Amino acid sequence: MNIHKKTKLMPIQRKALADDYHIKHIRVCDLCRKYQIAAPTVYKIIHRAKNNDYSIHKSENVRYRCIKYGLKRLAKIEKVIEDRLKKQAQRYNKKYPGEMIHGDTKRLPLSRGETPTEAREYLFVAIDDYSREIRSYHAG
Repeated sequence: MNIHKKTKLMPIQRKALADDYHIKHIRVCDLCRKYQIAAPTVYKIIHRAKNNDYSIHKSENVRYRCIKYGLKRLAKIEKVIEDRLKKQAQRYNKKYPGEMIHGDTKRLPLSRGETPTEAREYLFVAIDDYSREIRSYHAG
């Protein structure tokens, strides 16, 4: 018998599960909760129990058994994510004040009683990336 690492039920437990289903007539959802396994696994065990097969089979999912989809691929993906996070983290690490400043202007909407022909008000905002402090200036 070949037992893989993710096996939750031993053959004795598999037989007990099949007996619970066939003899005691326990529902599948209750068996899932009792044995803490997924419904497809319960159905697989019940189906194999018809042939008195309570053994543990190797994983049928070839994708996860192949090394090319395993740790090597995971390491590459983690490296890409790590590099991306490093770039984001270094974006705002400035050495001195004023090295990088973001500026924005916004033309404010008309207030009650104002006409479109009057001079409009503007809001000017500057953000210093060194200290990340916001400076605003309201001009009319």
